[in-house]
Amino acid sequence: MSLATLNDNIKNHAFKRCYLLFGEEPFMIRHYKNALKNALLGSGDKMNLSTFTGKVTDINSIIEIAETLPFFTDYRCILIENSGLFSSANELSEYIDKIPESTVIIFAEAEVDKRTKLYKAVNKQGLSVEFEVQKESDLVNVIIKKFAADKIQISSDLARYFVSRIGTSMDELFSEADKLISYVYEKRTVTKEDIDNVCARQLSDKIFDIMDYMGKKDRENAIGYYLDLIGLQESPVKILSLINNHFTRLYNVKNLAAEGKSGEIASLLKLPPFFVKKYIDQANNFSFEKLKDALEYGIFADNAIKTGEMNEYIAVESMIVKFSA
Repeated sequence: MSLATLNDNIKNHAFKRCYLLFGEEPFMIRHYKNALKNALLGSGDKMNLSTFTGKVTDINSIIEIAETLPFFTDYRCILIENSGLFSSANELSEYIDKIPESTVIIFAEAEVDKRTKLYKAVNKQGLSVEFEVQKESDLVNVIIKKFAADKIQISSDLARYFVSRIGTSMDELFSEADKLISYVYEKRTVTKEDIDNVCARQLSDKIFDIMDYMGKKDRENAIGYYLDLIGLQESPVKILSLINNHFTRLYNVKNLAAEGKSGEIASLLKLPPFFVKKYIDQANNFSFEKLKDALEYGIFADNAIKTGEMNEYIAVESMIVKFSA
């Protein structure tokens, strides 16, 4: 509802005194920050725009600017980004209900403590909008629309494949989509081969390959692929986390398949439907006992790294060796 209100404010130029844009999706925060700023001032007005980036300690300077009338326009805009003001008490919370009608303050924050007085004041007097990581179905629709805007056809299945390959970061999705659009621009349609040829694979896809080798007891290739990732400066702790998550997913897939719920795996585990068969095939390479052992060993390896009992590189390698046997 708050996002609908934000869109309505921008469309009708009926602005509140302050806005808080925050959450885990920087693309959306950036999009609406710029949309608000441009709706208030236009794209070229820098005279009535004041920007504070990073930790803010001088609240008085913000208040002084807010009290200054705009030049030759209706609004003065103050943009405050990643300020840390929403993590602790500060006097700006007392000023929110005193902001002049000629000033609009936009807060763009990655992290916000909803218990702070400032958050409550902004939420009461203005509008706060939280941007969470988008659902796969929403991202698929966004990608289809982006390609359609350039008159390029991409099926919903391929759009879903594209999202599963790139991940949920809209910055990365749009960056890869732009590359793919340029690649297929002449033929005006997208194939799976085009996506595979052009688009970068996310780390979780590469973990899928390691798990394939482990399940097939191909220890040499599993270790070799792991060492390749290390050579690309991937964190062994992150690799271990993804392997642990993958084993958890395989265990759940195997359980559901055993219960006769193969047709429900995609919806219950929130997996792309076209990946379900791959997960089932991988799960079939491990017994229930092996998967349980892997889950327990993953916890052991993670704790051993955190306590310094085991080197992080050796911990991951030992897990790959153990469950490739």
